[in-house]
Amino acid sequence: MGSVNGQPFESVFADAPMKAIVGKSKTIFYVHPGVLRQGISALTAMVAGPWHKAGEKVIDWSCFDEETINCVLGFCYGQRPYCIPWQSAINNGESVPESVLTKSDAEEDAEPKSSPTIRSYTGDAIVLHAKVYSFAHHYLVDDLQSFALMQMKDCFEPCLKEYSSSPKATCRCLADAIQIIYGNTFSSNNNVNPARKQISGFIAASYDKLSHYFAHFHEDTGTFMIDLAFELSRLLQSMKADLISKEYQIDALLPPEPKKQRCKIQPLR
Repeated sequence: MGSVNGQPFESVFADAPMKAIVGKSKTIFYVHPGVLRQGISALTAMVAGPWHKAGEKVIDWSCFDEETINCVLGFCYGQRPYCIPWQSAINNGESVPESVLTKSDAEEDAEPKSSPTIRSYTGDAIVLHAKVYSFAHHYLVDDLQSFALMQMKDCFEPCLKEYSSSPKATCRCLADAIQIIYGNTFSSNNNVNPARKQISGFIAASYDKLSHYFAHFHEDTGTFMIDLAFELSRLLQSMKADLISKEYQIDALLPPEPKKQRCKIQPLR
């Protein structure tokens, strides 16, 4: 153990790696306990609290897929922003792995006389950030929640640009992201989940483009449509207030109307 400014310093690599079981395929990952010390969080309690003292040496992450855990560990080991696997492949001119295709994509491609499926890569990124956010929300890792939320928000505008070339794929990805967020987070009247607010606000603000595929957003999305209705109502109120403000501005620029001359009625003599 070394020291920094006279204070004891313990390397995150000091302890032997722990085994983690990831995804439905039970893939084995190894992670240093020190990197899981993420502030006041369930991850920290996992490696520093009673759970760790009880001698448990295997982490069960079987409900999270490998892509999600890769991103989470990238963040914990200091890789920020974490690497999006297929985006790195595209940047390097490599072919995109088949595992990127979703089940619905594979079914589409299998249909006779169907054209090749066009992917929405920013849509895929939104889904991945939603999964990372859900992991961070589950384990109460505030920094990772904020980071994944920011990364997801940064994908919204590029996703709309991609919409023109792949509308179905884009909306399918957004529907997946909505299902992930609404299936793994909670909100109340006094505490609205920021990820829910962000994605419902984005869909509402993009109503003119996405409304044709709103049916995709009905399936297994919990209270999303209620939040969407609220965001649309708020948007309409804002537009109405903006129109009223512009009317006043236009009226102020117009010349004053000339006063009409009133005809005086002469008294009868």
